[in-house]
Amino acid sequence: MNTTRGFQALGFSFRFESNDSTLVEVIDRCYRDMPASDREPNVLRAMTQFDSGAYEITFEAASGGPEVCEPMVFTAGVVSVVAWEVNHRAEESRSSWPVMHATVTAGPRGAVALCGQSHSGKSTIAAAAAQLGWQHLSDDLGPIDAATLCVHPYARPVMLRKGGRDYLDNLPVLAHDYRQFFGDDWFVAASELGATAVLEPVPLAAVVFLEWGDVASLEPMSKAATLHALVLNSTTLASVGEPVFRGLERVAEHVPGYCLRFGHVAEAIDLIQPLVGG
Repeated sequence: MNTTRGFQALGFSFRFESNDSTLVEVIDRCYRDMPASDREPNVLRAMTQFDSGAYEITFEAASGGPEVCEPMVFTAGVVSVVAWEVNHRAEESRSSWPVMHATVTAGPRGAVALCGQSHSGKSTIAAAAAQLGWQHLSDDLGPIDAATLCVHPYARPVMLRKGGRDYLDNLPVLAHDYRQFFGDDWFVAASELGATAVLEPVPLAAVVFLEWGDVASLEPMSKAATLHALVLNSTTLASVGEPVFRGLERVAEHVPGYCLRFGHVAEAIDLIQPLVGG
């Protein structure tokens, strides 16, 4: 059995095991920016079924028995399923916090949470910021400690869809043995793109809500509009309720909100740069 080191994904610790050594190398490369686990890790396992060419993915808690996550996943979908499992369990570990559907990048002035639904350009902007050497905290989930108004790092790999990759130059080369585990979505560690991976919480300097538009602009939002947008982009509000809403109120009260309209990732980067500094 081949295994990665233990990773700490917010309050969820895990290591990955497989009877496919190349797949273990791919997962280790994807999650290399995550800190080492500080406790006995749970185990995510993908076992190839040689007769079908598919993998069974299971989860085994450090204190319990295994459970089947997906009984049959073909090669090109394995990394996506592992990423979903890690995301889900990491989010659950911080479910009482305001966790945003956001990419988080940072600089000398602090962290900026770029909020938006799928296909809003979050990950493409995260990759472009990484290529400029900006600090990277998170892609997809932005966990905010409302008491301190800091964002905690969740350095899952940046997910790059085919359309997003078309906006970017000088992407890392994926060897054929590695590429077989990715479908249309690639997962790349932010440090491999050029970012500085952050291991400690960073004060939140701004929350930015993304929209596609013909004319690029960055417009300040009122506190009420910021709260409304935070509510729409929270991943934990529906399941937890009032404690998360009170946290969102505190964020809207103390952190400036902006609406960012852009048609190209370069426009977004130019408008965000003054917020992070550098």
